[in-house]
Amino acid sequence: MKIFLTGSFITIIILIVLFSYRQNIFSTETLPYDDEQQGLNEQITIHFSHVVAENTPKGVAAERFKQLVEEKSEGKVIVQIYPNGMLYNDENELEALRENDVQMIAPTISKMTGTLPDWQVLDLPYIIENDAQLKKVLNGQVSKSLLEELDQINVKGLTFWNNGFKQIASTTPIIEVGQFKGMRVRMMTSDILHEQFDLLDAKPIATSFGDVYYDLKRKNVDAQENTISNIYSKQFHTMENHITLSNHGILSYAVMMNEDFWNSLDEEVQQIITDSLDEMQNWQFERAEQFNNEDLNLLKADSKVNIYELDEQAKNEWKEKLQPIYMHYEKRINNHYLEDLLREINN
Repeated sequence: MKIFLTGSFITIIILIVLFSYRQNIFSTETLPYDDEQQGLNEQITIHFSHVVAENTPKGVAAERFKQLVEEKSEGKVIVQIYPNGMLYNDENELEALRENDVQMIAPTISKMTGTLPDWQVLDLPYIIENDAQLKKVLNGQVSKSLLEELDQINVKGLTFWNNGFKQIASTTPIIEVGQFKGMRVRMMTSDILHEQFDLLDAKPIATSFGDVYYDLKRKNVDAQENTISNIYSKQFHTMENHITLSNHGILSYAVMMNEDFWNSLDEEVQQIITDSLDEMQNWQFERAEQFNNEDLNLLKADSKVNIYELDEQAKNEWKEKLQPIYMHYEKRINNHYLEDLLREINN
């Protein structure tokens, strides 16, 4: 037995030495330079989280941004996209960004108003009436000033993306303002949006975008305001099949990055990011218009969906009912932004 154990031990030692020799463990020579591996060590990864589907204005914009940044940086910068609230929902994505758990998000303007109340100026109903005005505003000085307010919370504001105008989707027709009375309307968290539905005698209910489908299924809400692309992509119309084309407000996204992460990037990478966003700005706006138009045609072709258009009389009644909201913003929030926005629209 002793001879057997000694022989086995010697055999194991020999095998270890042979393996080590074949793997160059004892070699003192420097390993050859691997430029591909070196490139991987220098890669920068941007984790970009958002809450909507990939086949939406924000979803395709995120993909386009990824493509441009990776091309312009020749693979030095990688953008990892997490759609559909895969990582965070619209209630906690800002905190995740500030903690640098993700580096980029693109929340709706309404979701930022609890932190930055001035942003409610873009939630005011009927203040922006057409695509030309919307494009001017999203690329104008007011939007630039709003983005600069993000500096207060350690966030780098980059740009605004468009998702067009909001409509009303409901379980029963809503055309006349009186039909809002008593309706439980889902809204995003925003004092101005709450005031809006209070003025319409509805019951505003603030919920996360990720909860809307389940709230509809459980009949917790009767109506909501949203863009056509969101209504169609999330299949909200299968439970709220009455859609009023009210165009009463806008839905836009603020593209932002963790400021410490931004500051850690060299100037070349920062320039690649801003150049990519500038290059795709008009494209993104046009894609949003295209999505909403195409999805509206699909909804019109659905025999189970009822589409209503407001005539001038009905629209004027909506505007008159909502008129006090401008005084609410001017007196309680910031009259300076309201004046600047009206001047920008009318010039």
